[in-house]
Amino acid sequence: MRYEPWLQTCSTGLAPLQRSILDEEAETRLIRTWQPDVMIGLLQTEPYARAILGACIDVLGIENDLDDVVATRMRRQAVLDQDGHEFRFLIGEWVMRRTVGTHRIMVDQLAHLIDLMDNPRISFGIVPLDADFRAPAAGFVIHDDTEASAEAVGGEIIVNDPDGIALHARTFEILAGQAVYEDDAKRLIETAVAEHQSR
Repeated sequence: MRYEPWLQTCSTGLAPLQRSILDEEAETRLIRTWQPDVMIGLLQTEPYARAILGACIDVLGIENDLDDVVATRMRRQAVLDQDGHEFRFLIGEWVMRRTVGTHRIMVDQLAHLIDLMDNPRISFGIVPLDADFRAPAAGFVIHDDTEASAEAVGGEIIVNDPDGIALHARTFEILAGQAVYEDDAKRLIETAVAEHQSR
């Protein structure tokens, strides 16, 4: 396990980190991601990504390379259409309810989610707000069975020992078992869209 502080890895901006993630994702066959707070990076629209990454730059007080980092994040999404890759994405319902940027940005982001659900490489689930608390877990990503990573306020935690990866995988399966999919997920998305449209 290792800890990589943001102020070291992102001292010259966020784009270099996004480029390294792009390379890692290209080499990974199975990506499992759980995100309870914000939209998963690979699923973000450009305006949503711009709002999220702009906030990160402001908080960290680092070089503003927003245009470059957003463009790189958008390039990462090409992997979603490449053969030989599988994606299992889980988000908490709260991700759809909180406002990132504007309500218009959220409506477009949620419509994008529905479009992505037609991708045969993607399994997408939503853990409802009223689901029982069964797994204490901040957001994390598992790359194949070789590495797991989680973001903290000050940096990224990288886990590469077998027991640590297995714990993340077990936690993911618990959350996946609580999630709703397909038509049930679409109904939750449509409810969130209606709420944003009404504001």
